[in-house]
Amino acid sequence: MALSTYFGGDPMFGQLERAMDRAFERALGGRGGDVMAAFMPTLTGPSGAGGHPMDIIETKDAFELHTDAPGFTPDDISVQMHEGVLTISGNRKEERVEKDGDKVVRRERHFSQFSRSFTLPDNVKEEGISASLDKGVLRVSVPKTEPAPKPEPKRITVTGA
Repeated sequence: MALSTYFGGDPMFGQLERAMDRAFERALGGRGGDVMAAFMPTLTGPSGAGGHPMDIIETKDAFELHTDAPGFTPDDISVQMHEGVLTISGNRKEERVEKDGDKVVRRERHFSQFSRSFTLPDNVKEEGISASLDKGVLRVSVPKTEPAPKPEPKRITVTGA
């Protein structure tokens, strides 16, 4: 099972979005392209789910999530796991001040942030998740484990009255 984007506990959002896409495609004769992206680019644009582009690579042993984080330090980035949802976020503030003696000549402020959440499948090992930041690229590794066996259906005996 693959990772899926987390929409804040509202499983109907993805279904609604797909249904609207199908309706627009039917109405426009299949020539509509990604109509939802035109109306709601922050939710459905190239970065998906409202923010920061992430590459998700599934290997035999793990899921790998890669994203660009130029200028961020490890202290600026947070990777959290809570109730099966992996959240990756970054928050960076930078202020540059150029002075000429006591006089401020120029002051620039820059603020960058991102956040993405993913619902993890059952076959991941939560305690083995690791993250590294190297040359502006954040890599998060989520190791896989053997999925727990699904219980066999239990037959319930129906008795007469």
